[in-house]
Amino acid sequence: MFLLYFLGAALFVVVEGTIVIQPAPVTSKPVCNIYERNLVWVLEDCICRPIQNPCLMEQENTLRLNSRKTPLVPVTEKLCKHFIPKICPFRLPVIAQFPKPPACGCKNKPGTIIEKKFKNVCELKKYSATNNEAYTSYKRTRC
Repeated sequence: MFLLYFLGAALFVVVEGTIVIQPAPVTSKPVCNIYERNLVWVLEDCICRPIQNPCLMEQENTLRLNSRKTPLVPVTEKLCKHFIPKICPFRLPVIAQFPKPPACGCKNKPGTIIEKKFKNVCELKKYSATNNEAYTSYKRTRC
């Protein structure tokens, strides 16, 4: 009987000990400057896409992996240009945001966000890759 109590107490201590162990602290992700222009060329689901800078690419890739999507594949600009869509199917229009650095070229000052409307996501990606302009986000719209 004593052995049963002893094993129960030992099991309780082990279980409590594992619960008390603190998890590793979560490190905050770096804040990326969306206005810093240092284009990174990637393939996103086999479609060419320039991304504003390496920091934003890392954030985007992390979000994709956490959402169980395929990772971004870094490539050269020359190779990426071969993966620009030539024909785009009809879909819902989108409004995309393009960051523009400040006119003074200062790193600590915010630039502006230019919104442009496209017939669909495919047209947005085509425009972005053809004109070497990275977009940070887009939203679908009606008409």
